[in-house]
Amino acid sequence: MSDKGGNYAGEARSLNLVAVARRTFGGAFFINNILIVALILLMLYFISQTDAFFTVSNWDVLTTNFAAIGVPVAVMSLLLICGHVDLSIGSNIGFSGTMTALASINLGLPDAAAIAFGIGAGALAGVVNGTLCSILRFNPIIVTLGMLGVLRGASLLINSRENYGLGPAFNTIGNGDILGIPILLVIVAFAFAGAGAFILFTVWGRHIYAIGVNPQAAFLAALPVRALPFALYVATGAAAGVGGVMLAARLDGASPGVLGLQMELQALTIILLGGVAFAGGRGRILGVATAWVFLAVLENGLTLMNVTPFVQLVAAGMALVFAASLDALGSALVPRLQQRRRIAEQLEAADRQSKMESASKDPPASTNPVG
Repeated sequence: MSDKGGNYAGEARSLNLVAVARRTFGGAFFINNILIVALILLMLYFISQTDAFFTVSNWDVLTTNFAAIGVPVAVMSLLLICGHVDLSIGSNIGFSGTMTALASINLGLPDAAAIAFGIGAGALAGVVNGTLCSILRFNPIIVTLGMLGVLRGASLLINSRENYGLGPAFNTIGNGDILGIPILLVIVAFAFAGAGAFILFTVWGRHIYAIGVNPQAAFLAALPVRALPFALYVATGAAAGVGGVMLAARLDGASPGVLGLQMELQALTIILLGGVAFAGGRGRILGVATAWVFLAVLENGLTLMNVTPFVQLVAAGMALVFAASLDALGSALVPRLQQRRRIAEQLEAADRQSKMESASKDPPASTNPVG
């Protein structure tokens, strides 16, 4: 009996190892991490093409030039997982940056007040989006596309001139560092870390997945199907405000006509490349952070190779198409792989149970006395 019990325990451990291996190295693993492989291959290609790519100074430029989109992307990922979208984020970055420069230069506000003014302007746009999309249930794509034009036009109407020459605090934000790490990069790291912590350690983080998968079922389960998306719209608007402040600080000013132009496409490309489903209910912040690095590396590498901006635009469009294909692939395969894994685990559990029952029913070994 003891030998059979030991054999069963060994078989159980083997089955558990098989299950872990399937979860770790199954198809979903490769779908979720294909971007990491693509990033490594892209970096190796640029390293082979130009010596200037893999240098400390270039990576400082690479990360700081792409930092302004990082904060809005980290927060907007949560909104997209929740089943909503904000396509006005690029114009909101430009609007917030313009309001920041206007407050600092034209109104003469202190730097801290000008920063708060810019972030508040972005949050106000988020309140409008949240009210229309979440509370009144208007179509988010149509509403935010409309807001894209409204915010861009409002920036030009309020101040159509370029404003340059911000205060010393902006110079510190845009060009300073902490222990050798650019401040802009530190802000982006905090944004991604905060978004990841929100998902992992708060109950609302679990709620956004439930709302994104099935809003009706989430409503019947008494989840905040209106309040939570509204809060995420406001947070996305405020994050766009932070992005606008960062961009204005990096440029030491703002040009209302071009600031944040086409950043909504950049943001959507990064989020979809990172594995967030456009329909909601699926996504990882780590994947989005990887996609942020991927797109930054792509644009930086093409620039170092003296590729014309038109080709760079084609590459960005191809990246968006690739992101859409990953979204479709994940939506089609991941549920099937998860279902197969659940069935395999149930079969393994049933097999272990049957072996336990058969082992318990076997008679004990004979112990006849000698002689």
